[in-house]
Amino acid sequence: MKLLLILTLSIIISHSTAKLNGGGFGEKYNWVPWEQAKTIAKSEDKPIMLILHKSWCGACKRLKPIVSVSDEILELSKKFVMVNSEDDEEPMGDDSFSLDGGYIPRIIFLDSAGNIRPEFANVARGDKYKYFYPSVGDITRSMGNVLKHISQRNEL
Repeated sequence: MKLLLILTLSIIISHSTAKLNGGGFGEKYNWVPWEQAKTIAKSEDKPIMLILHKSWCGACKRLKPIVSVSDEILELSKKFVMVNSEDDEEPMGDDSFSLDGGYIPRIIFLDSAGNIRPEFANVARGDKYKYFYPSVGDITRSMGNVLKHISQRNEL
């Protein structure tokens, strides 16, 4: 019984610690849970950058250090509501986020009203795997496009 209790506590503490450091995507980012993202985005008039990933995924593991050490992504992230959803966390399982398939990792941009904005997919990917971002340049290009579109909209 003691062993079961210790094992359960270890899993809970491990999961909590992973979330505090961004699940490997960087503790410097202001990560928010999906449940709060839409409310924050609306109140602060910021777009949402949603990273969907799995703990066991090799491509996801390769993306984590790319994001976590990038000063460019970190600086741009201050203008976004940042969400990283791992494994079965929301909105995983919501088919509306499987825009061109259920592959992972995917980075999806939403406007401040919480609407998915498919026009901000990774233009470097072509027709397949549009929401896969293997490099800092790909991510920052899309982040910049989102911000440019939003500032043009706000100036109207």
